[in-house]
Amino acid sequence: MAFKALKDRKLRSALTILGIVIGCSLIVALVASTSGLTASVSSQIEKIGVTTLNVFSTSQRTPITDDDIRIVRSFVGVKDVIPYFSRRLSINYGSSSLSVNVIGFDQAKLQTLYKGLTFDAGTIVDGFDPTGAIIGAEIANPPPDSFPPARMNEMVSVQGGSTGKGPPPSYTFIVKGIIAPYGSVGFTNLDECIFTSLASRTIFGVNYYSGIYVIVDSPDSVNDVLTSIQNYFGGNARVFSSTAMLQTVQSITAQLTLFLGGVAAVTLVVAAVGIANTMFVSVMERTREIGILKAIGYRPKQIMSLFLAEAALTGVAGAILGTLMGIVLSFFLGGGISSSFSFRPPGMGARPGSQTPTSGSSYSPVFSTELFAFSLVFPIVLAVLAGLYPAWRASRMNAVTALKYE
Repeated sequence: MAFKALKDRKLRSALTILGIVIGCSLIVALVASTSGLTASVSSQIEKIGVTTLNVFSTSQRTPITDDDIRIVRSFVGVKDVIPYFSRRLSINYGSSSLSVNVIGFDQAKLQTLYKGLTFDAGTIVDGFDPTGAIIGAEIANPPPDSFPPARMNEMVSVQGGSTGKGPPPSYTFIVKGIIAPYGSVGFTNLDECIFTSLASRTIFGVNYYSGIYVIVDSPDSVNDVLTSIQNYFGGNARVFSSTAMLQTVQSITAQLTLFLGGVAAVTLVVAAVGIANTMFVSVMERTREIGILKAIGYRPKQIMSLFLAEAALTGVAGAILGTLMGIVLSFFLGGGISSSFSFRPPGMGARPGSQTPTSGSSYSPVFSTELFAFSLVFPIVLAVLAGLYPAWRASRMNAVTALKYE
C-alpha cells in the first residue's frame, strides 16, 4: 500500500527522492575524495620515510658547506647525512618543453632514500662522473609528439632560464640509467627528475650544496634532531619534516572532510523538511481514505505504520541512488583535482629561496564500510523521523470526521 501510494504520486515522490539523492551523493563523493586525497599525499610522503628530514638553504649568501655537514652528522640521533645539489631546468624540443629537476648526490644512497625504487635499464652513476645521469620514466618515455625519448648511453640536453645576457645556459648529460615509473615523493615527481653525481657541480660552476637529507635513527628522535638542526642553522636554512608534513596534511584533510560532510548533511536535512511537507500534504489529501481504513478496522498503529513505510521507502530509494551517484561523482572529483596542493619544497630542484609549483596528479577516492553504512542508513533514519509527526497525525484522525471530509 505504501509503494502504491508513492507510485500514484510519481512527480512528487520523484522530487522528494531527488533531494535525498543530492545530499547523499554529495556526502559520499566529498568524503571519499578527501579520504583519497589524504591517502595519496600520505603515500607520497611515506615513500621517503618519516625519519627523513630535508634541510635546504634559504639564500645563496648562506650556502650549506662541508663543515655544516660534518657538524650535523655529529648530532645525537642522526644516522646519515646525504648532501645534494639541485637545479630546476627544462628539456626543450620545438614548441614542446618539460620542466625537470636535476638533482646531484651520492647515488649509492638513491635506493636508501627512495624506498622501492627500481631501474628499467642501467644502474647508478659513479661518484666521479660529472656527465653521467639517471633519468626518470617520463623523460625516457615522453608523451607522443612532445620530444624524442632518451635512451641508454644517449645524450639529454637541458636548459636553464634566460639570464638576459645572451642565450639561456645549456647542459648535456649522458644517460647511464633509467628509473622505472615511481611517481611523486614529497611533492616532487621522480619520473621528471634527472639524477647526477655530486661531481656535476663543476658543470654548474658551484662548490656548495642546495641542501642535505638527514636520516634519523628512529621516529622518536625526529623532533629532537629537527630542533638541533634549526638551532644550528637559525634563519639560514629551513627544515622539511616528512612526519610534520604528514600530520599537517592529515589534519587539514580531516577538517576538510568534516566541513564538506557537514555541508552535505545540511542538504539531507533540507530534503527531510521536504519529506515532512510531502507527508503533511499526503495526509490532507487522503483524509477520506484514512477514515475508510479506520471504518473497516484498521488500528491507529497500522495507520501510522503505513505512512512511516512511505517515508522509509522514500529514504531507501534516495539512499541507494544517492550512494551509487556519489561513487560515480567521486571518481570525477579525484580525476580533476590535483593531489599535489601545487607546492614543492624550495630545496627540491630550485635555486635556494625560490618556490615553483609542481605538476599535479589525479588520485583515487577511498571508500570505507563506515561511509557506505552512513550513506545508506542516515537518509532512511532521517526520512522516518521527518515522516513521524505526519504519520502520528494521520493515526490520531477521527474516523467520522475523516469520512465527512469533502
